[in-house]
Amino acid sequence: MVDEFKNVSKQEEFIERRNEINILKDKIALLELIIDRYRSTIEQTETKTIADLKKMINPNDSEVKRIAEEISSGFKPYIYDKHFLEAAKKAHDFIRTIRTIRTPIDFWLMPRDVVKLRGGDPMDKAIFLCSILIRLDNSESYVLVGINDGTKVAVIFKFNDSWYMIYPTGKEMISGDKEEIIKKWFGEEKYIYEFNNNYYNQLKDYSE
Repeated sequence: MVDEFKNVSKQEEFIERRNEINILKDKIALLELIIDRYRSTIEQTETKTIADLKKMINPNDSEVKRIAEEISSGFKPYIYDKHFLEAAKKAHDFIRTIRTIRTPIDFWLMPRDVVKLRGGDPMDKAIFLCSILIRLDNSESYVLVGINDGTKVAVIFKFNDSWYMIYPTGKEMISGDKEEIIKKWFGEEKYIYEFNNNYYNQLKDYSE
């Protein structure tokens, strides 16, 4: 009897999970229909130029402030000249915990959206990371965007006369001369831009 009861319970649990999966599939299919119907309307409001993106870097965003405070509070007290590089590594570690996802349409995520979803595309993650670094008192932090057939994104910052570059979806942080590390990561890109909340610049063509 006990074994029969267990078998019935497992079967009922299986049916319940299968129904939940079917409901989820229906919701996904419905959302895909909604996206397809309103794709042009959404993308019209979401499309941004590189110059527009600087407005999305916001060190005063509530989530940016929260993450930066969590990082800086670990140093007791946080002293920029002494602790920033380690704090930047911790900020990078946090960004690496966020899954890289691709949205089916042009759709920008704010830091609160990224935290809620635990995901974002490379640009969302780069903007979030740059905002955190600026909040940690480094005003010379920038998002780098390289454009050729596709788009590459990184974050670069200056600290103690050295330049550091972080790829928001990777593990590596490299340092050295600014032009050299940009060439290393963006050598094939025809156009390269750098920006933060207060600055925007189109760099020279490194592919020539």
